[in-house]
Amino acid sequence: MNIRTSDILVCGKSIKECLADIEAFHGFTAPGLVLGTFMVDWARELVGSDVEADAIVETRHCLPDAIQIFTPCSFGNGWMKVLDWGKFALSLYDKKTLEGYRVWLDLEKARQFPNIYNWYMHLVPKKELPLEVLTGTMIEAKREVLSSCAIRVTQFYESPKKGKIEICSGCGEAYPAVQGSQCLTCQGKGYYEKCQVSGVGS
Repeated sequence: MNIRTSDILVCGKSIKECLADIEAFHGFTAPGLVLGTFMVDWARELVGSDVEADAIVETRHCLPDAIQIFTPCSFGNGWMKVLDWGKFALSLYDKKTLEGYRVWLDLEKARQFPNIYNWYMHLVPKKELPLEVLTGTMIEAKREVLSSCAIRVTQFYESPKKGKIEICSGCGEAYPAVQGSQCLTCQGKGYYEKCQVSGVGS
């Protein structure tokens, strides 16, 4: 299939435009993002264009970026929740009624497209399944490897609350009071240690 001349519309854009958006945002045309584009497109259609939707994504890999590229939901604005469940699935739902739709990669359907099945199940080395071939297969498959169902969200929908802020007695920085008498870094639970590097920082 010639991706450059495809007239398929996904998320209101041509495939060419979608691939350009993916590359600009993600750094390269990741297969998971290409598949995720069709997933978001279907979920958007199911939930309705007039619905103010939030999102839940069930993997940290690729799908969160598909949500952030093709919907107003992002991790930063709190409209997207990311669950580290390792399942290639996402949901869009009405933030008022909590009703929406879940879309996922259906492996039984994916068997009809061996390139997609083998890629997802890690059955072939990357060098044996070039990105262009895999992307072409995903565009050919469109929604045929996906399934969906209506849902009502029962948890993970609440917006995070910031709570009380304190000034850390160790470093002097503001931090959430729920962390304890000092910030996590000053408790020895931080992710960094300070270094003396000439000309960097202050």
